[in-house]
Amino acid sequence: MTKEEMLRLLSAAYTGPGSAGEGTFAGDVLRACADGMAQLWSMDIDGLERRAFVSSAVGDWLTAVCADRGCVRKEGETDGELRARTLAALAATPASGNGDHYAAWCGQVEGILRVKVLPLARGNGTVDIVAVGRDGKAPAQAVIAEAQAIVDRERPVGADAKVLAATETAVNVTATVTLMDGGDLEAVKTAFDQALADFFRDTALRTNVVSHAKVLRLLLDCEGVADVAGFTMNGSGDSLTMADGAVPVAGTLTLTEVGA
Repeated sequence: MTKEEMLRLLSAAYTGPGSAGEGTFAGDVLRACADGMAQLWSMDIDGLERRAFVSSAVGDWLTAVCADRGCVRKEGETDGELRARTLAALAATPASGNGDHYAAWCGQVEGILRVKVLPLARGNGTVDIVAVGRDGKAPAQAVIAEAQAIVDRERPVGADAKVLAATETAVNVTATVTLMDGGDLEAVKTAFDQALADFFRDTALRTNVVSHAKVLRLLLDCEGVADVAGFTMNGSGDSLTMADGAVPVAGTLTLTEVGA
């Protein structure tokens, strides 16, 4: 809201003696108030509705609103990661040691990205909580031990709950690549390796399927790639299905340039 808009509102509301026109005592007071209120609005109020919600806040504001909702930003955690984790926690319904409760307990650990809860994994009264690290791979044993300590402290009496590291499954890619003019095969390999790591991290424990089409698209989208042929993952031209608790990690990338 501008100073002029503030002044119009204040002048319309003024009921004191005399005129509030420009140059009068009342008018000067109202103008000074309007100026101060406009500055306050621009610095602290304007856009507050965007800063006050998990879905729209960024930076320090996002850190603050997520902390108010019980999700403290982890070291190195991006805005997108913190936002997604907080929204997931808000959508969950943890109660009486259910799956969401175990996920929330393990989510407190700095080195854990996400978990998958497997009820009755070893029979009645048991639950396994499979954890993946911040890099999308199996967490260090110290991270698992920290999560297990929290679960042991919080779990319902009599529940047999174990926190386990995700099992890494290497995905070996083979393909023949046609490069654009000026394209560099080594640069393509580097870009594809990073894109693959990011994709596997994002999908870890969220699905058991490694999509052939989506991984192929990652390679096609690399700068300098004109076309791809003979694309396989672990020797197959189809999507891969992994066991519960397994996460894909980039294995050997064998890219051959057409005509090389």
